Amino acid sequence: MEYRLTKTGHQKCQNYISELKAKQKEILDAGLDTAEETFVDYTPEEIFADLLGFGIDEDGDIYNGYGVTDHYDADSPLGLRLGEDFIEAA
Repeated sequence: MEYRLTKTGHQKCQNYISELKAKQKEILDAGLDTAEETFVDYTPEEIFADLLGFGIDEDGDIYNGYGVTDHYDADSPLGLRLGEDFIEAA
């Protein structure tokens, strides 16, 4: 089965990526950590594909947490819902 993001899902992914980048910048600017092994420059499509890789749960959700630096994680995971944020591709 193939899936695609809805406009809502695409925007949620874009907002989440922006939050990852902002938190990473904040931590790096404060000199609290490094980001030598941490990637946050996802596209919405890349992060969606990553989420799909974990599988859709019985409630129709996909989710995962992401690191922002080598030792710090995002404040919350990204979660998307089938039928709302992504749909089956025609």
